[in-house]
Amino acid sequence: MRTMLFRGAFICLLAVALTGCETKAGTGALVGGAGGALVGGAIGSVSHSRAGAGALIGAGVGALGGAIIGNEMDKSDERNDRADRDYDRRHATVNYVVTKADVVSWTQRGTSDDIIIDRIDRSGTVFHLTAADENYLHDRGVSSVVIRAMRDTELR
Repeated sequence: MRTMLFRGAFICLLAVALTGCETKAGTGALVGGAGGALVGGAIGSVSHSRAGAGALIGAGVGALGGAIIGNEMDKSDERNDRADRDYDRRHATVNYVVTKADVVSWTQRGTSDDIIIDRIDRSGTVFHLTAADENYLHDRGVSSVVIRAMRDTELR
């Protein structure tokens, strides 16, 4: 019986995680609450046969923790989106030179490769990358696709 209960709880947790919510805070609360209930129920059943109480406490703590973490992720995403919009607005009509530091910054903020490559193309910047430059970019997480696009600017 207990095994069936845990299997059912695990399936519910998996369904919640895959479905998600509109925000990461909501998804975090759902996943944290379900995971906390599962762990709390397991601990409670081993400790004085109080699976229900353990599940309730675990669900509350898990939901709160998940919501806090998800909310911070939402705030981070919004800051990155705002920075990208600001960049696009400032440089929409001006020929702007894209630097290696710009590419690294965008990569570390999670800007997609397609957007980075589009910015490089629109800027008209020509990169003359050495092997050391390519290693520097690669070590900071810049994808090989973006590095290749930067290298290809020499063919303009």
